[in-house]
Amino acid sequence: MKKTQLRLTALAAATAASLATPAQAVEITQDDWTFNFNGFVNTHALYVSCDDSGNTVAGNALLCQGDDASSVSNGYSPASFSFSAGTSKNGWDLKATLAIEPGNTDNTAFNGSGDNKAYRAFFTVGNAEYGTLKAGRDYGVFGIDIVLEDMSLGGVGAPASVTSPLNTSLGGAGYGYIFTDRLSQITYSYQSESGIDAVVGIYQPLDLVSFGGNGYVGDTGSSRPGIHGKLRYNAEKGYISTTFISQDVDLPQNGYTASAIDVTAAFDLGNTHLVLSGFTAKGMGYYGLLIDAADATGEARDSDGWFAQATHLFGKTKVGINYGRSSVDLTANDSMVQVKDQTKATFGVYHPVLDLFTLAVEVSDVQARSHLGDELDNTAFSVGVMTSF
Repeated sequence: MKKTQLRLTALAAATAASLATPAQAVEITQDDWTFNFNGFVNTHALYVSCDDSGNTVAGNALLCQGDDASSVSNGYSPASFSFSAGTSKNGWDLKATLAIEPGNTDNTAFNGSGDNKAYRAFFTVGNAEYGTLKAGRDYGVFGIDIVLEDMSLGGVGAPASVTSPLNTSLGGAGYGYIFTDRLSQITYSYQSESGIDAVVGIYQPLDLVSFGGNGYVGDTGSSRPGIHGKLRYNAEKGYISTTFISQDVDLPQNGYTASAIDVTAAFDLGNTHLVLSGFTAKGMGYYGLLIDAADATGEARDSDGWFAQATHLFGKTKVGINYGRSSVDLTANDSMVQVKDQTKATFGVYHPVLDLFTLAVEVSDVQARSHLGDELDNTAFSVGVMTSF
């Protein structure tokens, strides 16, 4: 699996920065334009107790087997440097953004196999009365709320390919929710005064790829754009939202319509923040969009999952715990060694130091089980630092 196929696990650094030290973007005003620059950098020392049972769980989310492993690498969020330019004319706001989001890890000299191609580039135009149109490459709509809620935006969560680190870890993707990915899209959003937000748009359909080596890989040949959308109700102490995504997967045989829907709710109780989310999907994957979403013949796999999290602020220190579970059904062509479910429990502490950077400590227990009942078990310990500006 090439590292370029794993860029999808990168997260918006602007969101991750909310867990880091407070920072003010550099802002320059010239004539009617405002230019902004901000960034986020993180590195985590990771040790993983790998599974030595010899069991096979096909399609698991890159758990390690054999000798224990370690890495010094990005966490769930990539490094990010974001540039934007905005102006207001005739009652309309226009803003264009370019965000370069590479990993900072490589195993070879002179960055011989590095992946620094992760980016977002888009513009928005709109106002409060008529809503906002977004065009370009940005994070998608489906699953975005639960991704932004995951406390491991400031940590690691589930590691991935520890001995040859990717540009990010997996966080909770594959363990209770599907990652949203960066999509080329045209999307319209509207925020009402009643607290209801609505989003709908089209995107360039994704191709089927495989992490586990037992999924279909190839061009989807989709004859129509993909569709995604969201409804969200915002209250004083929280919100509830639902997002959806759908696209055709046109294959020589076993073509199908991939779809998924989720529901996420968050609630504040004093300094405690509670989150609960669940999803169901047909042929959309279980840790990334269209990844291992179909068997080797192109027949869609059904999946579902749920994710729960509680965090509490003790002064400036955030302490949290989350648990997620994703399940995958067999197709008629799958063998019993195919993954049946994956679970992860993470405990994390995130503490600002000297108002300069944030220290993150996490412990995660990660498991995958096949339809035969065989299990793989990893325990990950990470200590990392991050800063935003």
